[in-house]
Amino acid sequence: MKLLDQKEFSTKLVSESTETESPKSQVLVNGEAVDSFIDGATFEACIKYEEFYLVFTTNDCPYEESLNISLLDYQYHVLDHAVLVWPYATGKFRLLDIVQPNLVTFEFFGETTWKVDLYPHKRFIIPFFSEPSGVWRKFKLGHYFKVSGKPIPQNA
Repeated sequence: MKLLDQKEFSTKLVSESTETESPKSQVLVNGEAVDSFIDGATFEACIKYEEFYLVFTTNDCPYEESLNISLLDYQYHVLDHAVLVWPYATGKFRLLDIVQPNLVTFEFFGETTWKVDLYPHKRFIIPFFSEPSGVWRKFKLGHYFKVSGKPIPQNA
């Protein structure tokens, strides 16, 4: 796995959010627009994993920020998507670590270390029970990654 810099991979906002739609951004590879669009207004990070791209974007909503986690294939099509959001919670994305071969840890909101376990193929995941509160997905039984969170221990 490798963290890509913004010259290699980034996004450009193409439509603002509305009451019913998330903001959309176009994918840029080596500064050139490709025919791929993902949810989110602000590019946070992209990690290359095998032939996939794990992309983190935020929606730029100060009082109820959300984090979009999208997995793209080698042609930049969305294979899997999850949103990390909590009502009235503000979040700030901070990448913590990339652990070989398939784990990414980060902070976003709450006193929680979040992690994404990546899979090279779809795995069976039970919706609503396999991931913690705050993780939202469209209903599907197969996913290419799983999101989990562990509270950060507080010093006593």
